Amino acid sequence: MSKNDTPDRISQNRIEFRNLVKQLILPFEQSSAVEARDFIVSSSNEAAYLWLMCWPQWPHPCLALYGEKGCGKTHLSSIWQTTSKARYLRALDFNTLSLENLFDNPPLFILDGAHLIKNEKKLFHFYNHVMASKGYILFLSQIAPAHWETKLPDLSSRLNAIPAVKIHPPDEVLLTQVIQKLFSDLQLKVDEAVIAFLIKHMERSFESAHLWTSALNTFAMTQKRSITVPVVREILSQPELVGMPL
Repeated sequence: MSKNDTPDRISQNRIEFRNLVKQLILPFEQSSAVEARDFIVSSSNEAAYLWLMCWPQWPHPCLALYGEKGCGKTHLSSIWQTTSKARYLRALDFNTLSLENLFDNPPLFILDGAHLIKNEKKLFHFYNHVMASKGYILFLSQIAPAHWETKLPDLSSRLNAIPAVKIHPPDEVLLTQVIQKLFSDLQLKVDEAVIAFLIKHMERSFESAHLWTSALNTFAMTQKRSITVPVVREILSQPELVGMPL
């Protein structure tokens, strides 16, 4: 420690660095490959993948994929969209668009975050129109449609009839592949030993994988350091340095 590196100065430097990293991480959007060849199939998502590959030979005109944030629902839906040419809608889009505007298009839709739709009558009429038009709906949500909080009995009965496929949390093998892909999307080469160390100490979820790869990339860029086991160990011991929750 130099004579200028007083405890107060070191503390101030950490605060300034933490604020800088937060500013960099918040607007950060990594370019992620979303083509079929980029999707990693494993036991946690195989059922969902096979269902989409079977379209249009579905036993029901609707299918619901559900699972935690970042588990691959959007990636899977983009693969299906390439084949089906379905229109992608977020819950917010659905809430603001009139039914007439929705019905101007071919009756194939991806409805992301559908459990967040509050206008049940609108969703009920939308569902009926798509069914009458012999269309298809792919619902994406964090919970199965049968567990959505709905008060309209007719809507509830229809949602209960929709086949729902869960994308399960990743095992260690899949999580390793996912993190390797995320670093690859960032054009970073990271040693397998580093990834293994990270997985051993982080929360085992897709969302955590996205957060940590983004945080490590930003830390490495701002500090001009390679992503090594010591770097990962340092950040895991002080996650507040990169704006991660304690």
